Amino acid sequence: MSVFILNENTNFEHVIGVLFNNWTALKMAIDHGMGGTTELMHYKVSDLIQNIHEFLQKSGNESCWTGVSDIIEDVMDVGFDVILEDSSADDLGKHICQFYCDWNQANVGRMRVIDELRTLPIPIPIQIAPVKSTRVKQNKEESSSSDEELEPEAEDGWTVVKHK
Repeated sequence: MSVFILNENTNFEHVIGVLFNNWTALKMAIDHGMGGTTELMHYKVSDLIQNIHEFLQKSGNESCWTGVSDIIEDVMDVGFDVILEDSSADDLGKHICQFYCDWNQANVGRMRVIDELRTLPIPIPIQIAPVKSTRVKQNKEESSSSDEELEPEAEDGWTVVKHK
C-alpha cells in the first residue's frame, strides 16, 4: 500500500474519501459489516465516491449540496441498509460542495481545502478493513447444558441451530 500525501495534486476523489473517513455513520456501517463482504463494501464506497465526483463535475461550481446529500442517503439506505435520521448527510453534502468550489479556485483554494482536511482527526481517505466477526462462540460446557446444539458456521456466515 502506498503512502497517501495530501497536496494540491491530489485527486478530488481522495478529498471526498477523507471526508467519508471522518463521517461516523459510514464508519459504523462498515465496522458492523452492514454493506456486505469487505470486497462489496469497498466497491460500494468507491462507487459512491466516484458517483459524487461525477455529479460535481457535471454540475460544475453551481452544484447543489442537496444532490450530493441525496446520493449519500440513497447509497446508505440501499447499499448499507442504514436510514439516516440526522442531518449528517446534508452537512457532509455541504462540505463536499464547498470543498469542490474551493478546489477549483487553483492553488489558493486547494491549499485552503488541504489545510482544513489536515485538521480532521483522520486526514487520509477511507480504507475498508476486513470485517471482524462479532459472533460469540459457545464452548463445549455451555452447549452440552443447552437444549439446542450449534452446528459449525456455514460458509455464508450463518449458524444452524437444531433442537436435541
